[in-house]
Amino acid sequence: MFQSVKALFLSGVLAAGLGLGFAVAQQAAPSGQSAEPAKDPTKIATPVERVPIDIRRTTIIVRDMETSLKLYRDGLGMRVNYDERMNVSSPAFAQGGPPRPIRLVLLNANDPWIGWIGLIQYTDQPDHPKVKQPEVLGPGSHIMVAAVADAQKACDAAKTAPGVRMVVEPKVSVYPPRIPGAPPIRVLGCQFFDADGAYLELNQTLPQ
Repeated sequence: MFQSVKALFLSGVLAAGLGLGFAVAQQAAPSGQSAEPAKDPTKIATPVERVPIDIRRTTIIVRDMETSLKLYRDGLGMRVNYDERMNVSSPAFAQGGPPRPIRLVLLNANDPWIGWIGLIQYTDQPDHPKVKQPEVLGPGSHIMVAAVADAQKACDAAKTAPGVRMVVEPKVSVYPPRIPGAPPIRVLGCQFFDADGAYLELNQTLPQ
């Protein structure tokens, strides 16, 4: 019923360089797919033909819901649109046993349909062992890349949330332009682990 991953996320990027999620997320339209011209050189052209999939959300299994909400709701400003307790019987949760009680919280940013985060806490096992954060990301690692209006402010807020370990402090990264002759793409961002080992990148595209 629920799509979950142990660590993030939205972009599905399997690399750790600052802004790399941004670069991958901004890929050109698939070959052979017609598109409207891009007006902003930092973005891809708008596809004329829709593909048959949207990435709805990434759901994270968390140790303590209130701790996680201090980051995603209070620190990053996402809005809670669902907060319920229920029993789930999926093998991913119950492992063939009786249904397990969980608390599920869904948070959205600006889009009413995509780009959400889900948080799940098992309420029958309140004392989960702390997740060990890897020193280096590798195959199977996930990075959630979030665009923010003010990267310095968002990174500062994230840093104060309980359990957060900042890996890359806010810095400017410069990337080659998408369009030959255009100015380089400049991105201000940071990277960190949340309290449950999920890896996030916050970035802000700077003026050309």
